[in-house]
Amino acid sequence: MRRITIAIACAMLSLPAAGRASAADCRHIMESNVKIASMQHYSAILASAARKGWNYAPAAIDSGAKRHFEEMKLQLLDAGFAVVPVGTRPQCSGSEVASK
Repeated sequence: MRRITIAIACAMLSLPAAGRASAADCRHIMESNVKIASMQHYSAILASAARKGWNYAPAAIDSGAKRHFEEMKLQLLDAGFAVVPVGTRPQCSGSEVASK
């Protein structure tokens, strides 16, 4: 799961995996982008479960989606990224802003 999260973060930053070190001073990701990536990944998990015949109550799906989003944010924070709310202007050194 951690590799997937870091790969998603790199894709959201539009940086190649090898180029991440060059943007070490500015590793910000907008919270809305994390939410979108989390929903896409969680819906793939639900689709896989549905193909296996598993059914979940709507309340369980809702709480699972919230939990998945929070866990993804924590994994990104652990990987050295900063998840910033929408409307916040990231403070980056230099002219590089990775949260476009």
